[in-house]
Amino acid sequence: MNKIVTLNALRGNSYSLFRKIPLMINMGVCAFCLVPAMVFAENTHEVTVLNAQQQTRKAVGVVTDKTGEAIIGANVIVKGTTNGTITDMDGRFELDVPNNATLQVSYIGFNTQEIVFTGQPSIEVQLVDDTQALDEVVVTALGIKREKKALGYSMSELKGESLTQTRDANVANALAGKVAGLQIKQNGTGVGGSSRIVIRGNNSITGNNQPLIVVDGVPIDNFSGGTDDYWGNGNVDKGSGISDISPDDIESMSVLKGPAASALYGSRASHGVILITTKKASTKKKFAVELNSTTTFEKQLTKWDDVQYVYGQGTGGRINGTDDQYSSNKNWGPKIDPGLNLTYFDGVTRPYVVIPNNIDGFFRTGMTTTNTIVVSTVKDDTGIRATYTDMRNKDILPNTKMSRNTLNLRANTTINKKVDLDFKVTYTREDVKNRPALSDHRANPAKNLMSLATTYDQKWLRDNYKDADGNYYDWNGRDVWNLNPYWVLNEMTNESGKDKFMGSALVRYNVNEHLKIQVTGGADINFMNFQEYAAPTSPGFEQGQLQISDFRNRMYNVEALAIYNNSYKKFDYGVTIGGNLYKVDNKTQIVTAKEMVMRDVIALQSFTSKEITEGTYRKQINSLYGSINLAYGNFVYLDATLRGDHSSTLPSGNNTYLYPSVSGSFLFSEFFKINPTLLPYGKVRVSWAQ
Repeated sequence: MNKIVTLNALRGNSYSLFRKIPLMINMGVCAFCLVPAMVFAENTHEVTVLNAQQQTRKAVGVVTDKTGEAIIGANVIVKGTTNGTITDMDGRFELDVPNNATLQVSYIGFNTQEIVFTGQPSIEVQLVDDTQALDEVVVTALGIKREKKALGYSMSELKGESLTQTRDANVANALAGKVAGLQIKQNGTGVGGSSRIVIRGNNSITGNNQPLIVVDGVPIDNFSGGTDDYWGNGNVDKGSGISDISPDDIESMSVLKGPAASALYGSRASHGVILITTKKASTKKKFAVELNSTTTFEKQLTKWDDVQYVYGQGTGGRINGTDDQYSSNKNWGPKIDPGLNLTYFDGVTRPYVVIPNNIDGFFRTGMTTTNTIVVSTVKDDTGIRATYTDMRNKDILPNTKMSRNTLNLRANTTINKKVDLDFKVTYTREDVKNRPALSDHRANPAKNLMSLATTYDQKWLRDNYKDADGNYYDWNGRDVWNLNPYWVLNEMTNESGKDKFMGSALVRYNVNEHLKIQVTGGADINFMNFQEYAAPTSPGFEQGQLQISDFRNRMYNVEALAIYNNSYKKFDYGVTIGGNLYKVDNKTQIVTAKEMVMRDVIALQSFTSKEITEGTYRKQINSLYGSINLAYGNFVYLDATLRGDHSSTLPSGNNTYLYPSVSGSFLFSEFFKINPTLLPYGKVRVSWAQ
């Protein structure tokens, strides 16, 4: 997604550049200022280049229905990208797009329209009603399929095809611009980074505002190591659970937005739910082989905007006659003077002149290649689908890379038309070298680069990040919060390895055409090892440090459901009752070693001081729940749900809590038999939940 990000420098702190830095980001790699372009090649070996410096213009327009009424929240997206926006209260939108790009405009209940942008000053889009969408069947809470028109709450569904049009290594990023009210915040830490998902804004000031992720009826651990406080204290983005899911395995995604929509999932769904249904073997072909290949190139783009070039390095209009090491990140020294020569930290005398785009040359061209092979076979009532995905990334940051391999196997069958069996297992192995740090973390190379004065060239740091003895080369008075980025990449490294196991099994007994009973069980097991190393003489770690973190997270889920549906004359009714056991067992061990004595060997044995910290988190929730669905004449619908949770982490006697909800909808266009040419679809819905 192309974004314009503005960084404002503040006088007096380490960012006193007084710059506004516009950054166009398709796939960021390091927080604040890594700006690549992208290249896509899907399902073929052809490669199409999207130049990061391609000229863009602001497309302005309005979206209405055929009566001229503004459509609020319509999706406007550049076809083939994740660059998009939604219309405001007046149906208007603004979006920066390349010339001759195709805009896709869509909204629930209307046909999608495409408009070619050729630079016209205003775009007027009139959407036409999609009458076929009125009877659409969608996946709702607990995996139950219902007609969308019957729902008394807000939800959106995306088909898997829309997630693979512009493939992203993190499937969460593919949701950007496709669902009204859903925000995707990318950390800009590259392919292995996490993304923050927020539905309808933040509901908690200090807590986790991300939705519950449910895959084939089983909640997954979407822990993200990419969160940070205002200053980014001590955090390196370790990725998130949803990023391990391959887009090629997704059949559909349902986004449950309101409390009534997600009440059956309890407190874990207080910020909404994203339901992911994965693919089974296709029944259209008895045997099929599919190969998908994608290659993406990322290139840094830093073209400064509104930078003052009157004054250079220094403060208060002055700089020391030799090198003022304490002002390398301040830009209010004397006026630029080519006749003024300064001797810098490396002993070289240089003229006091502006160096345009002074961080050019630090970043390299990154490349991400993803290859997926799918083999499926169907015989009678049995289907088997196997998927293998290999993703490899050479990051835009030097000395940084990543690989992820995913193997997925799913088998389903029906026995005597009475018993349905569905089994799935997924294994993912991920290895990453040098995950970028976040925000104001001392090991964030981008933060250290963006603060350089306009008369300071990053190339000087490349050639002098360590001395002949391998020690840190002091270039700025050993500022512990502003390190040489080349030292960070080469002498303050980190590595991580993750093994992820996901499995689920469903057994369904169809008692008769009205009643079915099913049991679903699943597990999400993550083993991750993360190692951070700081060589001796690193500012803040002068004696050297090695920290090894071992995370062993296990999540188990078992659910039993009885679902009954029937009708009587003009009435349709359904009842669902069920129970759930949810268990979490997380263990963490962190070994911190200090005072390195053998610099040639990065191992615990090379340190004299070691400290072990262990942590354990266990939780179990036992739940009972039920729902009642009533409908009359295909125009009046009423739903009521109730869930009760018994939590192991609350005080005894006060550890049970209830979640009621009621929702209803009235299709007045059906009730009053309104001419479809005048109003094809009219609906009023209301919901309440606690």
